[in-house]
Amino acid sequence: MQRPKLIFIPLLILLVGLSGCSPKAPEPTPEEATRVHVGDQAPAFNGHLMDGTPFSLEAQRGKVVVLSFFATWCPPCREEIPHLESEVWTPFRGPDFVMVAIAREHKASDLGEFITQMEMTFPVLPDPDRGIFSLFADAFIPRTIVIDPEGRVIFHGTDYKAEEFTKMVELIEATVAANSSAALLTTDS
Repeated sequence: MQRPKLIFIPLLILLVGLSGCSPKAPEPTPEEATRVHVGDQAPAFNGHLMDGTPFSLEAQRGKVVVLSFFATWCPPCREEIPHLESEVWTPFRGPDFVMVAIAREHKASDLGEFITQMEMTFPVLPDPDRGIFSLFADAFIPRTIVIDPEGRVIFHGTDYKAEEFTKMVELIEATVAANSSAALLTTDS
């Protein structure tokens, strides 16, 4: 009779110990991790670009703005960056358009080699404490946000998906064209 008690006691201790353990909370979906949605006013923020130039989102009113959140260790970010360079920055760069890549969790001193390696010519803003990123989301990169001239979010995408990226480029093109036309009408009046 003594032997069953010896087995029962460790099992009881194990069960009591495990009863305090709760399952890990499920990871949020990209949608659940998003704080700013299409149609929302983009939150204002300030920072300094890699060259030390101050950047204020609020100061970009009247322009189409693309914010691309990335990290150097993120494979989908590395995949997206050349497309941002060739399909967004190069064709739309001008007085009515601003693009800034925001380096989540990176200081300026961490980025120079990566920027050179990736041949990034667009502005990069370090966000070492995730202060800017946390205004827009809790998780998931790459994360690209397009903001219209009135400061409203008109596109918010996560990860790099070619089809979604193409739709984003078309939206940028249409918004830049409409903004340029509106500026011409205002100037002609």
